[in-house]
Amino acid sequence: MVLKGLSDACKRIHGLDKSSSVLCVSHDDADGLTAGAIVYQALLREGFTPHLRCIKLLDLEFIQGVSSEEWSMFIFSDTGSGQLENFGKHLLEDRQIIILDHHETTDYTHPNLTHVNPHLSGVDGAREVSGAGVSYFFARELNKANKNLAHLALIGALGDVQDGQGGFSGPNKEIAADAVAGGLVLIEKDMRFFGRQTRPLYKAIEYTTEPFIPSLSGNESAVVQFLSDLGIDAKKNDKETRLIDLTDDEKKKLTTAIILKMIESKIDVKTAESIVGDTYTILSEKEGTILRDAKEFTSLLNACGRYEKYGVGVGICLGDRGDALDSAKSLLKEHKRYISSCYEWINKNMDSLVDVGEVYSIHAHGELSDTVVGSVASMIVNSQLLNPVKPVIAFADSDDEVKVSGRATKELVDKGLNLGHAMLYAAEKAGGEGGGHDIAAGAQVAHGREEEFAKHINDIVGEQLHGS
Repeated sequence: MVLKGLSDACKRIHGLDKSSSVLCVSHDDADGLTAGAIVYQALLREGFTPHLRCIKLLDLEFIQGVSSEEWSMFIFSDTGSGQLENFGKHLLEDRQIIILDHHETTDYTHPNLTHVNPHLSGVDGAREVSGAGVSYFFARELNKANKNLAHLALIGALGDVQDGQGGFSGPNKEIAADAVAGGLVLIEKDMRFFGRQTRPLYKAIEYTTEPFIPSLSGNESAVVQFLSDLGIDAKKNDKETRLIDLTDDEKKKLTTAIILKMIESKIDVKTAESIVGDTYTILSEKEGTILRDAKEFTSLLNACGRYEKYGVGVGICLGDRGDALDSAKSLLKEHKRYISSCYEWINKNMDSLVDVGEVYSIHAHGELSDTVVGSVASMIVNSQLLNPVKPVIAFADSDDEVKVSGRATKELVDKGLNLGHAMLYAAEKAGGEGGGHDIAAGAQVAHGREEEFAKHINDIVGEQLHGS
């Protein structure tokens, strides 16, 4: 895949003195951590001594802060495309910037700026390539030796749920091909339960929400009985049965039974069959470990981001299997407990969901962390509890402002919804900042302006979907 600006980005690097100071800035989720690790490793291989910072939010305050620091070049990965004008005002006059992002953007130009973004090349950055993927294409263009980083790009894409249709498409397929050809990843069809390598099978099914399995998702006792009725043993060799422990016949039996259960519950056939799709095994990792399955790898990185242990996450991406991995596992245990509490919160607060008209809104205030409000919106959208299905806008307090996360479905996007544009519009109207992808986006507004934001996003979503 040749993205617009890749060759120019490499020229900037090749034209830079090795003693130059380079600051790499990346987002703090799984996609951002893998993107940052890819760029950092690529620059190390070119003889630079880069610095890497992972951040929750790239805003004007951060840009003004780094403008006073002595950096020759900034490289932004999985972030940056929404701050082009602020870069122009505060950084681009005397510094070079490379942006490797996949969020929706405008085509802003400056002599000191190289902006690599799939949307500028007619590629869907929400589904076909992530920030880590754009960073990988940059690294591969810079040096073919960086093909051995392809698995990190896939992990980043999975972190942004870009395999939602059962597998990858577009540039992600090219990255996957590099990963397979390099012996880095095994791709095979299997049930797409989270925790294939590590979770007891009954837990893997219980926690499955994408797709949601009626009467099984969130219901441990029902899952245990369901497996017993199928004759699938709870334990094998004195250990709780995992998905990877099943025989081919057991997998076929389980797959058929789950799909039939979903169809009987009026789930459409396509959604029911999405329980099976491509799975990604990291071949360099030990079987039965959390890093062996690429989706579990993403969960570990998201936990590092959630608790602001960015160095731990990047260290794992770069091969640390000692202290960093031990720390990340501890973080993940805490993260799982917190996500479980989010499920409980949703179940107790569904009556707080407000039907604004074109969207649903819900406010967690200070009861949930702003770092998981996007997960909360996703859980609600995927819960099968909404009728009719509409985008969900979730609010949570964050220090001196309110964080907003919006989530939608592919079907709504196909009808014309673009949450990234809607969030940007509503945030600006409410005096804040916003943006993102058509199916998932975020914003920040001041306390007390939530209803104003909700009104504006309701108006623009109505216009997108109905032209009125």
